[in-house]
Amino acid sequence: MDKMTSHAVLGFGLAAAALAGLAAPASAQSGKDFFKGKTVTYIVSTAAGGGYDFYGRLVAEAMQKHLPGSTFVVRNMPGAGHIIGTNAIYASRADGLTLGTFNTGLIYNQLVGLDGIRFDLTKMSWIGKAASDPRVFVISQSSPIKTFEDLRKSPQVNFAASGIGSASYVETKMLADALNLPIKIINGYNGTEDMMAMRRNEIVGIIGSRSSFDDFKQNGYGRYIAQIGGDDKDVPQLTSMITDPDGKALVALIQSQGDIARVTAGPPNIPADRLAALVAAYKGAMEDKDLQARAEKGGRPVEPAYGEDVAKMVKAALIQPPKTISLLKETLDVKVPVAKATGPLLEVADKGRKITFAATDGKKLTVEPSGSRTKIMIAGKEGKRDDLKAGLNCEITYKTDGDMEPTNINCK
Repeated sequence: MDKMTSHAVLGFGLAAAALAGLAAPASAQSGKDFFKGKTVTYIVSTAAGGGYDFYGRLVAEAMQKHLPGSTFVVRNMPGAGHIIGTNAIYASRADGLTLGTFNTGLIYNQLVGLDGIRFDLTKMSWIGKAASDPRVFVISQSSPIKTFEDLRKSPQVNFAASGIGSASYVETKMLADALNLPIKIINGYNGTEDMMAMRRNEIVGIIGSRSSFDDFKQNGYGRYIAQIGGDDKDVPQLTSMITDPDGKALVALIQSQGDIARVTAGPPNIPADRLAALVAAYKGAMEDKDLQARAEKGGRPVEPAYGEDVAKMVKAALIQPPKTISLLKETLDVKVPVAKATGPLLEVADKGRKITFAATDGKKLTVEPSGSRTKIMIAGKEGKRDDLKAGLNCEITYKTDGDMEPTNINCK
């Protein structure tokens, strides 16, 4: 080989090595390395405060620690009983950079095909669940109801729920109907609003996750009169106080939801290597002594499961006999009360995502039109939220409970 050829070969070899060096980082941008320098959005499908927000922030912070170089940002996205946040998680890009937590009571809604659902829980990328959390009947300390039997014999009382479709709503409605309990459900309580409402005597009780209410009870603001699931001995198990077979079957279904508590999931089809890295980071987070100490201090259980094991639990819960599904359909076949207001839009913010107008009682009301569920017409033509402007004269049909989302906006 002459000198020129030798230099050419050497030059080619160096160039190839340089290209290989440049290519190496690209090929390494998979799995754990992909998240270096990236921001992960962690959606909490309820308002700030309360159990879901607590677990969501705890998990996000610890996962960031176990995915070095990543940054986790928590975003609260409440509404429609966790459906809005879950829809957003499901519709996000399958790149591993959007995750979130939501109420597994959405299993009930998927079983009956509830309107507004844009997700399939069997297709989500399951990362883990942080706890098993039994349900409890929580009663305000100021109420004379001290036992489950007292509740049976009581005049009608108000129970809180976050919204139609939430676990608190579905479980309360099913149990009230099946066990003939004198309960009226009041929707629209998110985060810790239900606790404040009990202290103000607006409501008498709620059915919720035990870990969310232990501090409330220990501070003397409420009491437990029945529990579903768990091995605690201080509260009677509901199944021991009912004899009806259908009632017992319902209690078993509700208990299965408590076994899959405080989940973390992403949209379908996250690449396998990235999903494996997320599951590994989640496992590291759950085994992190700091997370465990903070959970214990907050009175929150840590009983984790990971990845495919959680996926199997969710899929199993979605296999129910026709009779149970029929009962669920009856429970969720609720016509949401609506009202109509006519007049100018007083304020429009965030490109139509928030509008203010005079409600039927004359008071200012601010609501959040949905980009998919709210039908908007402007001068007889179909419109979008960002077409809404202050001063437009509109007829607005809106829900009068829960999140008060407008269903129709017809502007001239």
